[in-house]
Amino acid sequence: MIEGFGTLDYVIFCCAVVIAFAVRGGAGFGGGVVLSPLLALVAPLSVVVPVSSALNVIAGLSQGVGHWRIVAWRELLRITPFSMAGIFLGIWLLTRVDPQPLAKAFGVFIVCYALYMLYSRGVMPKIARRWLYPLGALLSMAAGTIGSLFGGAAGPLYVMYLQALRLERDCFRATITMIMLTMGTTRIIGFIATGMYTQKVLTMLALGIPIVLLSGWIGARVVARFNQEVFGRAVACVLLASGFILIVK
Repeated sequence: MIEGFGTLDYVIFCCAVVIAFAVRGGAGFGGGVVLSPLLALVAPLSVVVPVSSALNVIAGLSQGVGHWRIVAWRELLRITPFSMAGIFLGIWLLTRVDPQPLAKAFGVFIVCYALYMLYSRGVMPKIARRWLYPLGALLSMAAGTIGSLFGGAAGPLYVMYLQALRLERDCFRATITMIMLTMGTTRIIGFIATGMYTQKVLTMLALGIPIVLLSGWIGARVVARFNQEVFGRAVACVLLASGFILIVK
């Protein structure tokens, strides 16, 4: 049993994990940005973030390990130092900022992100070649900070950079998976060092792992066949609603 959870909390938790990792299974990323705001409806960010990070790493293990040969390792190594700096900055902020205003700030961030998803229709802005590496460093640091602070929404920042490189589809998918796997593992180490993996977090993980595996299967075989623009709008609407709830909660 998860401490402090009632029947509705369990329903929200299970639905959040299914939706998040069906999205990830179909798109290759996006699990954290869907999972974190939904879990934040039933738990504080100090619990949500380590749970989301661990479940995302577990979801990415098979794909990242199975396709390591086609990962764009040079690009991954190029952005890693900036991502690491952002990760530790985010962990430092997470352990020192009052959780109540932080949750409301997260709600504002999710609302803005959802509105951007609806406006852009899933099309990432192109980066001019001359700005590619300086902006890549900035995006990577921002992604590391946001991922540690909110447990999600880092993926699209990395996607903007990788799309500008015009990687082949399988290489792109393997590279973004490996980036999220590497950064997620680093966050987990930092969370362990700061004592964030409490009994409640571990219990939520034990409940979530089998749901993650089932949801990944659903995503790969069902969600991937959907019209991606329509599906992206539906995900954005879910995020928009959860963001507003977090703001007024």
